[in-house]
Amino acid sequence: MSAQGFYRRSLPDSAIAFSSVEGRQIFREALAFGGMEGYFALAEQFHTQAEPAFCGLGSLVVVLNALSIDPGRIWKGVWRWYGEEFLDCCLPLSVIKENGITFDEFVCIARCNGAVVKPNRYKQSSLENFRQAVQQVTAAPGDIHLVVSYSRKVLGQTGDGHFSPIGGYHPKRDLVLLLDVARFKYPPHWVSLPLLWKAFEPVDPVTNQGRGYILLQKIEGLQATFFHIVFDLHQWRSIAPYFTEILPDILRKEQPDSIASFVSTILHHWPVEFATMLHTSSETAETLEKLRAAIELNSLFNIVRQYLSSDDWDAMSVVGKWRSQQSFVAETITVILLSCPETLYATLKPDLRLWLSDVRYVEKLISPLDIEISRLREKMSALQDFYTLYSKGHQCKIHQS
Repeated sequence: MSAQGFYRRSLPDSAIAFSSVEGRQIFREALAFGGMEGYFALAEQFHTQAEPAFCGLGSLVVVLNALSIDPGRIWKGVWRWYGEEFLDCCLPLSVIKENGITFDEFVCIARCNGAVVKPNRYKQSSLENFRQAVQQVTAAPGDIHLVVSYSRKVLGQTGDGHFSPIGGYHPKRDLVLLLDVARFKYPPHWVSLPLLWKAFEPVDPVTNQGRGYILLQKIEGLQATFFHIVFDLHQWRSIAPYFTEILPDILRKEQPDSIASFVSTILHHWPVEFATMLHTSSETAETLEKLRAAIELNSLFNIVRQYLSSDDWDAMSVVGKWRSQQSFVAETITVILLSCPETLYATLKPDLRLWLSDVRYVEKLISPLDIEISRLREKMSALQDFYTLYSKGHQCKIHQS
């Protein structure tokens, strides 16, 4: 590379610049055909990716903000807003900055941040299905968006794997608008939909799989929450076995005969990593009190509080240290037990599993606890699915920091 760097690249003949005379004419026609309805929400949030390898994060930031998803965390000043710096729930940003993200990593991060995600790989879809998805999204008024993961080489562009949101569709000419977030390299441009479909086929050398397209929507009734999972995949894999193997195996051997003895067993084998799994956001006193009241009305809370308040805890034990150092310990433990993967309870006696299933049933949880538990379960599920994918060898390896 030149010591002075590069200032943009010229678009290949297969692409039509959005701002060109022809590109503007395509826009006007596509607008008249109803293929630009989703464009405006994306255009309001369109920005340049913050790092050369952040095309996936940059595309996701555009979509999350276009879907009006509240990150529940302060961005700058007093404002809650999505920037790439918040998208670290599946991989550390330092790793993403170096390696970018794969198709499955994009899915994990999107799920962690409140999006309903429908991934479609090249081999599991078809050109016609892709065209139908594009038509659906570009005709919608901004409540659903589509991000494509493709090989730039097929489009005649420099580089290889890339992510971009789709901003519009011209049905007569079968052209899609790629809102390329690497705006320092290429401007937004129109490309042939069949050619873009072919760009999904080349295998990603990291995953040994083709690429594809991802539909994203906002979770219905999504609201800001108090508790947040702060683990990425590397941290999650240290606690994932507790949900699927370690604690279930302990419960199988000890066979507790009551919920009280179940809680006692769990707390006596509580791993130190659980203490740092959740972070809390700043909320108004009124909101926080409503949440605490909802937690305290849950039957599981009283049992947890009973065991935490006993004098049996060694000051050096995990729970003993946590109890002496943190507030809301009983509430936090209750929330973890209500949110964690159901595999934790798989080896319990049927009557205990039934009781726990009932107290964990989201539709019976009092607001705003139901919202908290729903969000935490989805985040845990995203991380657990991602961990399982890697542990089964569906990817080459887990990125190393």
